[in-house]
Amino acid sequence: MKITHIAAGFTVGIIAGAATALMNAAKPGTEMQRNFAANSTDVKAQAEQIKSEVADLKNYAVQTKEESQKLVKEMGAEVKQMIANYQSDIQPNVQHLKSNVENVKNRADEVKETFSKK
Repeated sequence: MKITHIAAGFTVGIIAGAATALMNAAKPGTEMQRNFAANSTDVKAQAEQIKSEVADLKNYAVQTKEESQKLVKEMGAEVKQMIANYQSDIQPNVQHLKSNVENVKNRADEVKETFSKK
C-alpha cells in the first residue's frame, strides 16, 4: 500500500469521527431534560400500547384454542358418523362378494373333480 492511500484513509477517518462527535455532542441540561421527559412519555405510551396488544393477542389465542377444540370435536363426530354410514353401506356388498367367492370356489372344486375323474 502506498503511503498516500494510508494518509487519505486516515484523513477521511478523522473527518468522519469529528462529524460524528459534533452531531452527538451533549445538549444543554434543560434541553436534555425536555427530551428525556418527552421520550419517557412516548416510551410509556408505547409500553401501554404493547401491553394492550399483548392482552388482545392472548385473548385471540384463547378464543382460537377454544374454537379449534370445539371444531375438532365436531369433526371427529362427523367422521365417526361417516365411517358408520360407509360401513353400513358396504356391508351388503361385502356379504355379496363373500358369497360370490364361495360360489366360485365351489364351482372350481366341481370342475376339478370332473376333470380328475376322466
